[in-house]
Amino acid sequence: MSERVPESASVLRFDLAIQRNHLFVYTMGLLTGLAGRGFGVFPLDVRWAIAICAAGCISSAIFYALFRAGINRRVLNPLWLTINVVVVTLGVYASGGVNSPWYIWYIASSCVAAFASGKAAAYFVSILNTVAYIGTLLLMGQVAFWDEPMLLAITRMLFIFGASYFFLIGVANLQEKRLQIRQLEGEATRRVEELTRLTQELADANRRTQEADRLKSQFLANMSHELRTPMNSIIGFSEILVERLQGKVEQKHLGFLRHIHDSGQHLLGIINDILDLSKIEAGKMEIYPEYFSIAPVIENVCQLMRGMARSATRFVVDVPRDLPQIETDLAKFKQVLFNLLSNAVKFSPPDAPVTIRARLENGAITLSVRDEGIGIDAAYHDVIFEEFRQVDGTPRREFGGTGLGLALVKRFCELQGGSVRVDSTLGAGSTFSFTLPVRSRAAVVTRQPESPLLHTRGDRVLVVEDDPNAYDLIAAALGSAGYLSIRARHGEEALKIARESHPAAVTLDLVLPGVDGWEVLKRLKNDSETCGIPVVIISMIDNRDLGLALGADDYFVKPVDRDRLVERVRGIISRGGNGGRLLLIDDDVAVHALLDEELNGLGFNVACAFSGEEGLQVARDSSPDVIILDLMMPGLSGFDVADALKEDPRTANIPILVLTSKEITSEDRELLHAKVSSFVQKGNSAREHLLRELKRVTANA
Repeated sequence: MSERVPESASVLRFDLAIQRNHLFVYTMGLLTGLAGRGFGVFPLDVRWAIAICAAGCISSAIFYALFRAGINRRVLNPLWLTINVVVVTLGVYASGGVNSPWYIWYIASSCVAAFASGKAAAYFVSILNTVAYIGTLLLMGQVAFWDEPMLLAITRMLFIFGASYFFLIGVANLQEKRLQIRQLEGEATRRVEELTRLTQELADANRRTQEADRLKSQFLANMSHELRTPMNSIIGFSEILVERLQGKVEQKHLGFLRHIHDSGQHLLGIINDILDLSKIEAGKMEIYPEYFSIAPVIENVCQLMRGMARSATRFVVDVPRDLPQIETDLAKFKQVLFNLLSNAVKFSPPDAPVTIRARLENGAITLSVRDEGIGIDAAYHDVIFEEFRQVDGTPRREFGGTGLGLALVKRFCELQGGSVRVDSTLGAGSTFSFTLPVRSRAAVVTRQPESPLLHTRGDRVLVVEDDPNAYDLIAAALGSAGYLSIRARHGEEALKIARESHPAAVTLDLVLPGVDGWEVLKRLKNDSETCGIPVVIISMIDNRDLGLALGADDYFVKPVDRDRLVERVRGIISRGGNGGRLLLIDDDVAVHALLDEELNGLGFNVACAFSGEEGLQVARDSSPDVIILDLMMPGLSGFDVADALKEDPRTANIPILVLTSKEITSEDRELLHAKVSSFVQKGNSAREHLLRELKRVTANA
C-alpha cells in the first residue's frame, strides 16, 4: 500500500464527491441499458449488466474508503480512471459490441479524467478508450485488422474525441486553473502562517528585549548601590581620619590615609565611567543642552588639571574671540575635554605644552587637544576608542588607565550629534579633535529667550511656562500689578535666565518639556546665585503639601562630602539652638557610623534603624523632627517605608529626606512625589546638601 500523504480538506472533499457521483453514474448507466433493451435498440445481457454495475459501485465504495484513509491521490486516480474505462468496455461487450451505441459512454470517462486530473489524463484516457474498444471488438470476433468494421470503430472513436475535444480541453484547463488556485491558496496559507510565526517570534523577541532592558536598568541601579556604598565608607572615614589625626600622627601615616582617600576617589571615577557607559548602552543617559561660551569652560578645566597634575603642565589655549556660544550639555562637554586633557598630560613630557584650539566649521565647533607625547601608530587609531582597549594592554605597560576615557569621549560626542577623531604618528605627538554642532541635536533642545532681557526699574518675574495661553494669563495678571514678566519655555532656559537676570520671583509650572519643574527647583535652590529667589508653584496639582514637598528636589551621590553634609545639618535646626532629633533608616552600618560620628559631635540626636520595619516602629514611637531614608534595603524597601509613613497619622507630617546610592529615575520621582520632601543621593558633596535639605524641610514643618 502506498505511503499516507495528507491532503488538504478541499481536495479530499472533491475526491470523495467524485466517488459518490460514480454510484449515480453507474446506476444511470444500468437504467439506460435496460431502457435500450426494452425499446429494442440493442441487445443486453441483463446478468452481465447488473454484475458490471455492482462491480463499479463496489469499486467506488472501495476508493471512497481509500481516499478517506488518506492514500495519495496520485496513486488512486490512475486506478479508478482505468476501472472506469473497464466498466464502459464491459458495457460494450454486454450490449452487443460493434452494433451497440454503448461506446458513447467513453465520453464520460474522458470528461471525468479531464475534470479530476487535467489535460494529460484526458489524453491518456481517450487513447485507452480507443484501445479498449477496438480490443474488445477483436476479442468478440466482430472486426478484423483493417476491415470495414474496424475502420468504422476507429471512426466512431475519432468522432467522439473530435466532438468532445474542446469540451475536454475546457474542462482540463478549468481543472488546471483550479489546481493552480489551490496551490496559490496553499502558498498564501503557508505565507500567512510563516508571517504569523515571524510576527510571534518578533513579539517574543520584543518582550525579551524589553525584559532585558528592564533587567539591565535594575542591574544598573543595584550596581550603583553596591559599588558606591563601600566607596562612601572608604572616602568618608578616610576624610574623618585625615581631619582628626592632623598633627597627631607622623606625616608618613597621614600620607597613607590620603592615599586611601585618593585611591577611593580614583576608584569612584572608574565606577562612574562604567555606569555611564552602561547607561548609554541602555538608552538611559539624559542630555541637558544649554548655551555657554567655550573659552571660560576651557580655562576652568585647565585650572582643574593644573591642580591635579603632578608636574607643572603648560596649557596653550587658542580660541577666537568671535567664536559663538555653543548649545550642548555642559557637564558632558567638560568631561570630554577633561578626559582628553588627562590623556594629553599623561603621555606628554614634563615640560612639553598641551595646546587647545577651537574653530567654527560649517555650523559646528571643533575643539582639538594637541600633545607632544609618544604618539599613536595608525593601526591603533580606531582601537583606542573601544571600551577597555589600550595601545599597550600588557601588564608591563608604562602608562596606566582603564581604557574607558576615550570610549566615553566617543559616546558622549555621538550622543549629541558630534564626532571625534585622532591624528597621530608614532613618536610625533597626537591631536584629538571632537566636533559638536553649534545648536544641539539632542532630544532636549534649549532655545534662547524669545526677547532680550530688559533692564527696567520695575520688579521682574520669571514665568516658567511652556503653554503660551497659560503664560498670557499669568503675564496679564502680573502686568496689572506692575511686574514685568520674562518667559522661559523649558527648564534649561529658565535656569539660564534666572542666573542672568536675577528676577524678584519665579513662577514655576511642574510639567515642562525636557527638565521638569522639580529638577528646575532643585537647581535653583542649589545655585548660590539663585537660591534666594522666591519660587511660586503654579500647577495643575491642587495640593499645598505636595507643593512644599516639591520645594527642593535634591539628592547626593556617594561617597559623602563631609564638609557639605555637616554644614547643612548645622543649619537645619539652627532655630532650635540645641540640635534636633533625626532618625536615620539605612541598612548600611558604615553609613550609620559615618553620620553618627559627625552629627552627634555637633549636638544632634541621631536615632538609628537598620531596616524598614525597625524604622517605622522608631518613627511611630519617637516622632523625630526629620527622617533620613535609604531606598534600597532588604525586606521593606524605602519606597514601602515612605508609603507607610505617609499613611500613618502619627508620622504623616514628618519630613522625609531620601539619602540613597540608587540612581533616581523619573519613575522613582513619580512614585515618591507626594511622600518625600527631598532627595539626597549618597556620594560626593553629600553632607552640605543633606544639611541644607534638613534646614529647609524643618523650616517648613
